[in-house]
Amino acid sequence: MAAAKMLDRLGRWWWWVMLGIAALWAMATWPAPSASRGAVTWLSHALVAAPPDRQPTHRAVQLPHAWREDGLPTSGAGRYASRFVVSATQVADARHRPWALRFDRLCQSHVIRLNGEHLHVATTDAGALSFPAGYLINVPAALLRTGENTLHVDVGCKAQGGMTLPLIGPTVDLRGEFVQRQILARWVPVGLNLACVTFSLFLVALWWQRRQERAIGLFGALYMITALRNLSYFVEVDLGTAPQFDSWMHLSAHTASVWLIGRFAMAFTGQQRRGYERILDLTGIGFPLVALAFCAWDPMLDTVRRVLQPALIALSLPALAILLRDRMSGQAVPQRYLAVGLACVLVAGLHDYLAIRQMGHIGALPWIAWAIPLGLAPFTLVVVGRVVQAFNAIEADNATLEQKVQARTQELADANAAKSRFLAAASHDLRQPVAAIGLLNDLLRERLTDHQARDLSERLSHAVVSMESLLKGLLDLSRLDAGTVEVQPRAVPLADLLGDIVSHEAEAARRKGLSLRVHTGQHQAWSDPLLLEQVLRNLVGNAVRHTERGGVLVSARPRAGQLLLQVWDTGPGIPEADQARVFEEFVQLGNPARDRHQGLGLGLAIVRRAVRLLGHALTLRSRPGHGTCFTLTVPQAIAPTRARHDTRAVVEPPAQTPLPPWRVLLVEDEADIRASLTRLFTGWGLEVRSAANLADARPLLAQPWDLAVSDHRLPDGTARDLAGWLADRHPGTPLVIITGDTAPERLADLARTGLPVLHKPFSAKKMRAMIVETMARVT
Repeated sequence: MAAAKMLDRLGRWWWWVMLGIAALWAMATWPAPSASRGAVTWLSHALVAAPPDRQPTHRAVQLPHAWREDGLPTSGAGRYASRFVVSATQVADARHRPWALRFDRLCQSHVIRLNGEHLHVATTDAGALSFPAGYLINVPAALLRTGENTLHVDVGCKAQGGMTLPLIGPTVDLRGEFVQRQILARWVPVGLNLACVTFSLFLVALWWQRRQERAIGLFGALYMITALRNLSYFVEVDLGTAPQFDSWMHLSAHTASVWLIGRFAMAFTGQQRRGYERILDLTGIGFPLVALAFCAWDPMLDTVRRVLQPALIALSLPALAILLRDRMSGQAVPQRYLAVGLACVLVAGLHDYLAIRQMGHIGALPWIAWAIPLGLAPFTLVVVGRVVQAFNAIEADNATLEQKVQARTQELADANAAKSRFLAAASHDLRQPVAAIGLLNDLLRERLTDHQARDLSERLSHAVVSMESLLKGLLDLSRLDAGTVEVQPRAVPLADLLGDIVSHEAEAARRKGLSLRVHTGQHQAWSDPLLLEQVLRNLVGNAVRHTERGGVLVSARPRAGQLLLQVWDTGPGIPEADQARVFEEFVQLGNPARDRHQGLGLGLAIVRRAVRLLGHALTLRSRPGHGTCFTLTVPQAIAPTRARHDTRAVVEPPAQTPLPPWRVLLVEDEADIRASLTRLFTGWGLEVRSAANLADARPLLAQPWDLAVSDHRLPDGTARDLAGWLADRHPGTPLVIITGDTAPERLADLARTGLPVLHKPFSAKKMRAMIVETMARVT
């Protein structure tokens, strides 16, 4: 739609652009000024040496003079002699202000002598030939004589042999019109054709990238050849090529242009003309070969070009007919203009053939230099329209793709949210019975005396611990996703940290016959000690768990202010296709039976989230059958520090130490957990009152309590409601929240309360330690 509107706007003013160029064209080709414009009086003009071999002759001529008028060849070398009269006043004027000699059209290869003295030399090669151009030459006053003066001009012309009327007078009187004429007759067409060359390169490059755009490629080649051929008319520098070669090249370029016009017309309209195609192909190959064969008899190809060029012009007419027929089919405005433009090109070519090649008029300008930019420019609109339409299509496709991506992203986000909700709900529902089983098993084990019964209780404990590990992994993932983990970077001595980790994994490595080594030196990392320990513990534990022979090496190496913490193993390795998957939840390679002894598939997922939170870089290199290396890049701490001390660690007193008889209010809706906690608290010497919901707990707030323990999600509210009531009635009463929630948003809400939280399932030891720590803060 946008492309159509743009083309419609261009179509409305395109005719004005073409008329403007046509007006400049008309101004540039306006007839040369008469002798009255000069300051001197001309007495006579004579051709004293005629082409082709500068044969002596003394014939009087009228300027402008064309050799063809006297039956002479249009190319070759000749000499003119002109006489003029300069008055004493004019000589005196020339001594006070500059005078000049002006030629509006003079072959670029020339030698000019005034009164026997060289005035201007454009070439030193007598055999050099060229096209006409304009010149404004300074005339020294010392060369002018009072009375009669003689001007000799030797010229070498490729075509348009002859000379226009020279003008001699004050420079200021001749320069203005000369500059205007040079701009219109030379620099404007040069600029237009240079623009054509640039645009043609774009078209050819476009075709090279999109070979299906054959019409654009053909038109680009046509534009390039014709524009370069036009520019050759204005080259003043002698390139050192033989005139015969230049003439043959021009004919070959004309032949190639006709072949391209015909091929382009058929490709552009989609019409095929088999007979026309064969004629074009034969012409494209045959005409240059014929011209080459006749070079020995016709060196400048004057006769050959007079015969072949009309045939080439006639061969362009079917292409125009094809485009005119397509114009009648009612296509876009620029396509209709293209046929008119090509007609202008053919008219210009016919004019140049007749006026320059046949008649040899020295004052005739090559119309083709203007016709190519004017006539072929409408196709620019077609290309611009196609490009704009392509961009619009790309934008539309991008918009559609973006909508699909947004929809797909939303689907993935919804699926991820549904997964998180499912895991949170399943984790919460599992935590309740697991917590109850763990607490009941702790109570049972304290009362069992039979050896076999205690052994069964221990086995039950192991099963509960496995379930707790799974639920703890889910909790860690949820906490990291929720953003509730506060990063507290500090200097961490790696020797202490990795020593603890290796000691913890040493027994597992010994049972498998693995070597477990650590090389850290005295380096210190700048990181959060707990999160860094969690990352390294998972990496080392995974390495030991998945390595069957060989060993595991843990090292720390400094590099450019960073520390490379690397965990190497000689395990089975990870295929490259699976290296990204191992960081996903529940992904385990080589464990289709989901053997829990090989882990739960959560360790590396936790590692990835923790590393992202810390802002460290983690890389993985692995070779299947050789092993794996995880590299964690951590900033290096420079300042020394004491041994690692975890300020957030829970200090647990010996289990046998009795607790003070604190009054504890317990609010828990799960009957089994409420009963188990009541028995535990009572067994520890605490005075306990319990409630199943907030409604039952509210009357109990009439009396003071040393401590309150409440589940977070209750049938009629949350633990935060209970915290508010305690703050109103018994300020300073500590509250411990127990919860089985793992949903990120709920964990974030709990973190904002600042209250101590104990996640289900938990052991009796953890609950006892939490109570001791909480009471230590308020006493």
